[in-house]
This record gives sequence, structure tokens and C-alpha cells, in this order.
Amino acid sequence: MMEGYWMIRTWENGPIGEKVKYWVAGQKPPKNSRRLRTEANKQLANENSASKRLGRLLNLNFPRGAGGLLVGLDYSEDGLLYIGGEGEGEEWADKLYKAAHHQLQLWLRRVRRTCKREGVPFRYVAITSDMDGKTGEHKRVHHHIVINQEAVEIALAKWELGSTHHKRLWRVHDQSGLAEYLMDQVRRLPDQKKYIPSRNLQQPKPKDRIAKSGAELGVPRGARLLYRREFRIGGAQYIRYITAKALELSLIHISEPTRH
Repeated sequence: MMEGYWMIRTWENGPIGEKVKYWVAGQKPPKNSRRLRTEANKQLANENSASKRLGRLLNLNFPRGAGGLLVGLDYSEDGLLYIGGEGEGEEWADKLYKAAHHQLQLWLRRVRRTCKREGVPFRYVAITSDMDGKTGEHKRVHHHIVINQEAVEIALAKWELGSTHHKRLWRVHDQSGLAEYLMDQVRRLPDQKKYIPSRNLQQPKPKDRIAKSGAELGVPRGARLLYRREFRIGGAQYIRYITAKALELSLIHISEPTRH
């Protein structure tokens, strides 16, 4: 094998951990060097898809039991007419999508301003969609927003272009499924962000280290494996798991006696 070394990048976002192991060609860099992080970023482009990035944000900022909600904003006939109306063709669809995305940003600004005035925290991740995530077919433009519970009443009251609906986030440790569901509905437009995160969200911070060998990644002691990519000798590896700490806290919560 050519000169090089194995690296492991680890994320721990709320209750969910992820590990990636991959081969880097070239001379081994010193530990904790800037080059180590640069090589990691270069090699891990495939592990940095929009759905994975969003999943990490959701797991870190809206963990199980934290009261997060999924809010939907729809357009009435009048609301749709206000932003551009019905039409045909890809050019029209792109124009309407961008107009709706602009309305989403205006709505976020109104909610943020009111929350700040009333001393209410406001954390969110918002997307604009006009397609069916399963079929790829065109649908009426709409928005999905993951939001903290404290701000939901203000948020719903500030939408004036149609109906709203909301529900609690799935009571699971890992919100990667929700991230994939949302990203499947986002059309890829040049220079258009796939989702809008609030600035006050915690950002995932991976840790990088050089591995001793290319042996198959092991799940940390006490953790529970959620997903493992098929292992191929010499190939990149990926695992996702519930951390031991999260499982321990879940057991403690479940076993606590009811207080009267």
C-alpha cells in the first residue's frame, strides 16, 4: 500500500455519536496540527451531505425530550397569488420558490423581533419546499421549520399567508430520519441554501485522530449501534450510535418513581 495513514473523525451531537474512518495518502502529520483538520475536511466530502449536517444540528440542538416541534407553513390561494400565483414551467417554479423563500425569511425576522421583545428564546432550522420527497413531483410551495417550544405560539401567530400546523418531534434519540425527510423535499437551486439555521444554534464540532490501523470501527463501550455501512477492507467506514451517556440517562429517567 502507498504511504499514508488511517484517520478517524468523531462527532458527538447530543445523544448521537458518529465515526468515520478513512485512508489518507501521504506523510503522517503531527498530532493536533492544522494539516490534520485540513486533510479531514478534504477527505470527508461524502460524509458532509446536507442531510447529515442537518441531522447533527437537530441532534445537538433539539434532543429527545427537549420540547422541539415541527411547524408547517402553507399558502392559501390568496397567499399564493400574493407571491406570484399559479403558472407553468421550470422558470416560473424557480421564481415562485425564491419568492416563497423570501417570505420565509421575512417571517423569521418578524418572529425573531417579537421573541426578543418578549424575552422568549427562539431557535430554529427552516426550509422551503415545492416537491414531493418520495416522487420528486411538484407540489404547492410550503415551509417546514423545526423550532423550540417556547417560541411556537408567537411563530404561528406571525404567519399571514395561509394555514399552519405543528407537531412534536419524533420521540427518538436520533433525528437523522427527520433530517433526511426534510432534505428530500428541497430542490437543488444554484446559490440557494438548503436550510436556514438560527445563529444561536450550537455547531457540531468533530474530533480527529490518527488510527493505528484500518481495522473495522468498533462501537464505544456502552453505546448502541444504529447504523453501520458495509465494511470493505481498505474502504472508508461509517457508524452511527446512541452514546452510552444518553442510554444511561434514558434508563434513569424511565426508572424514576412517580412523584405525587
